[in-house]
Amino acid sequence: MNPRQLVYIALLAPFLALTSYVLATTGLVGFYAEMSRSASTVLSMVDLTISLSLILACMFVDSRATRTPFAPYVCVTLAIGVAGPLLYLLHREALSRAHAAQRA
Repeated sequence: MNPRQLVYIALLAPFLALTSYVLATTGLVGFYAEMSRSASTVLSMVDLTISLSLILACMFVDSRATRTPFAPYVCVTLAIGVAGPLLYLLHREALSRAHAAQRA
């Protein structure tokens, strides 16, 4: 495992733990109800939506170039946010290492 993968895991693990905690305590409907309570949280949701949309566009282009699967990571991104791109990066890094090993 290379340093990039360790960074992705270090970001992903606490994010998934926090996501699990929030969904266990508020539920998905409760989460969206809380996010729509004030203009500040609505702004955060809009910002996050735009940011993740841009990341998904970059992932799509990259997935075509590297032949990395794209659809599963879109589903994860739509369901729980940034976990999708982080998992994509982990998978992409593993694939590039495997391709490099095959060439050697």
